[in-house]
Amino acid sequence: MRVGITVLLSLFVAGSAVAQDLTPYTLEARAAIQRLRGVMMEHLQETMKEVGPAGATQVCRHLAPDIAGEISKETGWELRRIGIRVRNPANRPTAQEQDVLRSYVVRAAAGQSLALMETVRIVERDGKPYVHYMRAVPTFEPCLACHGAKLAPDVAAAIREFYPNDEAVGFAAGDLRGAMSLYKPYDPEKILKANPPAGPERSELPTKVALGVPGRFGDAAAGYDAYQASCLGCHAAPDLAKYVVAPETGDVKPGICKFL
Repeated sequence: MRVGITVLLSLFVAGSAVAQDLTPYTLEARAAIQRLRGVMMEHLQETMKEVGPAGATQVCRHLAPDIAGEISKETGWELRRIGIRVRNPANRPTAQEQDVLRSYVVRAAAGQSLALMETVRIVERDGKPYVHYMRAVPTFEPCLACHGAKLAPDVAAAIREFYPNDEAVGFAAGDLRGAMSLYKPYDPEKILKANPPAGPERSELPTKVALGVPGRFGDAAAGYDAYQASCLGCHAAPDLAKYVVAPETGDVKPGICKFL
């Protein structure tokens, strides 16, 4: 039984990655990354002015995980910074992330802009579908103070003290340094609301539909007109599946829509 479930989930994940438009998730992930980058740069610049590059190494070490944690709580996205060569062992990419990073390396070698490299797909984690978003992180000029080929002696000493197994040096401006890797549980309802399925033409809708109660019928064409006139401005089509009608009286369940 477990094998069957795994196979079905694998098929769902593989098919959904192609079939579903994940634009709503992409926009959310971009916003989360932009916020993290903005806060980090602000703190780094302030720290660099106050204590110099050597002291600024502590910003990435302590503050970055705290900021990422706060954004995760607010947005529901798990944020990871992964590297081609890592400083913090926790930022080492998983096998899945490594595959995407390799594709970025190949694309960069072919002359593509790092600013255009992002990937969004559905993957399986702990037996459940997740949206996985990755975006390439280039090496900016200010990053060279701590990640370049030539480091100031005090910066090199600070890195050796806190990261004895550091690999994240030797970069030049414009190099691919790694990627942001974000995960969020996949919710099909979000996709349906953003991309409501096209329904049949009004002329194709039946005017007499059995409701499962003797002598009671519904008019789908009239319902279509009512939806267009009264509901479309507030609700996506999939929302209608949540509306409950009591068969005994035909009344709409109280509290669902104040306009009904």
